[in-house]
Amino acid sequence: MIDQTDKLLVLRDKDIFPDAADANGIVWKNRVTGKVVLFDEVCNIALIGNKVNDLFLLPGGGIEDNEALLDGVRRECKEETGCEINIKSVLGVTEDFRIRDNKHCISHGYTAGVISHGTPSFTEDEIEIGAYVKWIPLSEAVKLFELQEVRVKAGEVKFYNTCFNVIRDSLFIRQAWDIEQGIIKSQSL
Repeated sequence: MIDQTDKLLVLRDKDIFPDAADANGIVWKNRVTGKVVLFDEVCNIALIGNKVNDLFLLPGGGIEDNEALLDGVRRECKEETGCEINIKSVLGVTEDFRIRDNKHCISHGYTAGVISHGTPSFTEDEIEIGAYVKWIPLSEAVKLFELQEVRVKAGEVKFYNTCFNVIRDSLFIRQAWDIEQGIIKSQSL
């Protein structure tokens, strides 16, 4: 069973950008996020893409101050996919320390199922970059994220935050795959 306090991964700039400066003396600002491996009725998962780059991420995002974690996860997922969701299991927690923004991101991963479909409520920025939802089988998502990770590690991805997000979401997708394959037991909610 995965305990929510277990850290699956801790990422720092040097893990992605070998020439990055050391993070000495930084006062980190905490940012809590929730990410979801969201399954539809035919076991496809939702990915969020945009027309600016050819990369995909899991739905989810920042939890607002004074917002309960799971409420924020549901809200973010509804905004990005249009779906009401039922959170099923905990995948774990990752941390990353992003020097450029002095951010300490604490990301909570979950699996969930669709209760009902609707229309995403993208922000103006998301609309401007052509954000969209794509549904694909989990097995294809595992392969897609392996390729995206290779691109990040080869220095081909020029979007700073996206580099961290790809590695984090790839881990959550692999965790979901392992649960689906019966390799690990999930913590049901």
